[in-house]
Amino acid sequence: MKNSKVYTVEQAFNSILLLLLFFSLFSCKEKNFEDVSRIQMLLEKTMEENNLPSLSIAIGYKDSIRLAKALGYADLENKVSANAETVYRVGSISKSLTATLIMRLWENKKIDIDSNVRKYCPSFPDKGTVITSRQLLTHLGGIRHYDFDNIDKEYYSIRRYDSSLEALDIFKNDSLVAWPGVKHHYSSYGYSILGCAIENLENSSFEHAIVKNIFQTAHMEDSYLDYPERLVPNRARLYETLENGAWSNSRFVDLSNKFPGGGILSTPSDLVKFGNSLLAGELLNQDSLKEMWKEQLTVDGQKTQYALGWRVSEDYTVFYHGGSSAGGTAYLYIVPEKELVVAFATNTGSDQWSTSRHEFVQLIAELFLKNGVDFP
Repeated sequence: MKNSKVYTVEQAFNSILLLLLFFSLFSCKEKNFEDVSRIQMLLEKTMEENNLPSLSIAIGYKDSIRLAKALGYADLENKVSANAETVYRVGSISKSLTATLIMRLWENKKIDIDSNVRKYCPSFPDKGTVITSRQLLTHLGGIRHYDFDNIDKEYYSIRRYDSSLEALDIFKNDSLVAWPGVKHHYSSYGYSILGCAIENLENSSFEHAIVKNIFQTAHMEDSYLDYPERLVPNRARLYETLENGAWSNSRFVDLSNKFPGGGILSTPSDLVKFGNSLLAGELLNQDSLKEMWKEQLTVDGQKTQYALGWRVSEDYTVFYHGGSSAGGTAYLYIVPEKELVVAFATNTGSDQWSTSRHEFVQLIAELFLKNGVDFP
């Protein structure tokens, strides 16, 4: 027939392929929206169950941030909504950052982590035995943690310490709680000794050393040491919950007594950048990363499920750390084989959480890995 169009078999086949691709893309997009919605519902549910002022998460996959989202209020009194740039206290995730700095120095042959730490921090008194940086990094050094009978003076310290060296005064004359290597005893103060070593090795403040070696290298533009008097863009207000469930402003603390072990401010997006930089080899080479993520044992071979500044899953596939301080809780979770990094933060302490923070971050990771690798 005149003006009729004749399709070859190949053309017809190609048309069918295009239609299938169109419907597949449409289906994927619908699925992505559904998965984002599921994460949104999980965030809302977690906020409600734990009575949180805000909750911010970020997901990194294959060296990029695939999702950054926040709900609730960074400032309840002024009704300022939280967003992906809101800055939180990240508590003991500071240990993972400090450990990475120590391992950079180790990689550059500036420190021997198996030598006596007094070689690098001679102001720490001789305890009649060798305590190594490796033992301090993995909480096997026998250094005490906070004195909770003196909680107002230690956990809620309001004193300004001008350096990690000065902060040693809190505990340096106390007896060891265990012989080095014998017992895994969690200690934020052990990291203050590492901070002193860093200050001496870098001939600078701990702040300058971590900004230069970690924050700048990992492009963490919204991470700081927590000096309360400084103006920090997008800093969240800090809250605690009263017995009747109402919020109140968290009490004032000065975290200079433990900057290396618990005094850093950051965002989930910056924590994901940190994780991505580790996986990409920008902060440490593969040998150094492997050494840092190796579970450490006690002298009699007992497992600790703790590496150098990181917690380790039983199957050695996940490396993570939580953090809690007055008015702040955070979590960082890395699955190297999947090139996945998940982080979250909120502006109230961990004693507020009634659900498992680890299970929450696992659910986020599972949702993403199952369905969400094409999130926009």
